[in-house]
Amino acid sequence: MATPFVPELSQAGHSVLMAILIAVGLWIFGTTFIPLSIGSMVMLLILIISGLKYSTVFNGYTSRAIWILIPALFFGFALNVTGLGKRLAYWVIGLFKPSYLTLTVSWVVIGILLSALTPSITVRIAIVIPIAVATVEICRLQQGSDGGSYLLLAAWSMVLIPGTGWLTGSLWGPIGLGLFDATPALKGIIDFGSWFRVMFLPFALLTMVFIVALYLLMKPQKELHIDKDAFKKGFRGLGPVSFREKATLCVLMAAFLLLLTGRLHHIPDVAICLGAFALLAVFKVITVNDIGPAINWDLILFLGSIMGLGTIFHETGVDTFLSKSMNPIIENMPVNHWPLLFLAYVFLFLWRFIDVAQLNVTMPFLVPFLPMMEANFGIHPLIFFCLFLMCANSFFMSYQQPFVIVGESLAGKAGWTTGQLQKAGVIYFSACLVTLALSIPYWRMMGLLK
Repeated sequence: MATPFVPELSQAGHSVLMAILIAVGLWIFGTTFIPLSIGSMVMLLILIISGLKYSTVFNGYTSRAIWILIPALFFGFALNVTGLGKRLAYWVIGLFKPSYLTLTVSWVVIGILLSALTPSITVRIAIVIPIAVATVEICRLQQGSDGGSYLLLAAWSMVLIPGTGWLTGSLWGPIGLGLFDATPALKGIIDFGSWFRVMFLPFALLTMVFIVALYLLMKPQKELHIDKDAFKKGFRGLGPVSFREKATLCVLMAAFLLLLTGRLHHIPDVAICLGAFALLAVFKVITVNDIGPAINWDLILFLGSIMGLGTIFHETGVDTFLSKSMNPIIENMPVNHWPLLFLAYVFLFLWRFIDVAQLNVTMPFLVPFLPMMEANFGIHPLIFFCLFLMCANSFFMSYQQPFVIVGESLAGKAGWTTGQLQKAGVIYFSACLVTLALSIPYWRMMGLLK
């Protein structure tokens, strides 16, 4: 019998690493012609052939995270198909006299409001960017001008950043839930309350620091001179509020409030999301014909596969092998929280130039180390996950951030230049450093850093 490449690792462990390396290669280098789900299916195929139990291989698809994710994606579809998202956005813009400042405030409000109704950033971008393009045209700004690019970047970023602060404000919540629950030492750590406690203040600070810096550094000196009625006309053009819009608003707001107050009524988060999905079907917002094309099943198949990696690592001994391999490195890390967290952030930010899938490929490998980091350095696992998400949301080049590509495709020629995007990316990186410096004392005060 041949000697294993790594004697300390079982045959099943070798199969897991081989399957993941092949899948990672497909995810990173084959994204232009191979769907993410195909890479996932290849990985699962190898694991099944290698003799792993079905319950282990497919555990990510039976987790509560995936059954929060699926209804939540349908919430975004409902927001878009009824026109409710567009109506809310136009309504907020029409509240103020148009200026760069008031439009910036409007994008912040719209971003927060839509994040409360759907975690799907793709849907939010699909709603907001066309309105932002229309805003640029109403303001008589030239395509690619500093003013137009500023308004588009402000609108796009406020769709992306604020919602990360609560569990259902972006897809990062269900993804994190799945990754943590698949790691035995982290199971049960994430719920709406724990996520809010760790994430809300940092991402609220990041939103504020970034948008203020963007306004100060990228807003043109010449002010806008547009009448508010120009935006109210767009709002009136949507016609009267339909029954489906009213039903969608009531259902999604009720779901958000129930998730927010989970510790009071103890209704499971999965039950809330599935109940909201059922009500949208009852009100004919979602129909049988919508089940297939309404959401991105390629993304769901991909996320379900990576959500289960923690359990696969544990069952095959890969997590123990990786922990022993990394232990000497971890033991030599700086004990002081300040340099450790800043070095981790900078490393992950640079790593984003390689892992272009928003760290989705990297996080399943790093999450199993978080209990060790907590034991050695007294850092709550969600703090490191906060760093992951800061870096996952980062952007400098278009290829790094799929939501930049979505925004550029929707904005067309009215969008931003590469130089303007890079300037905004540098502002975001700097805003994250400032946010981290402000968040460390808060985390210490909350007992999350010991």
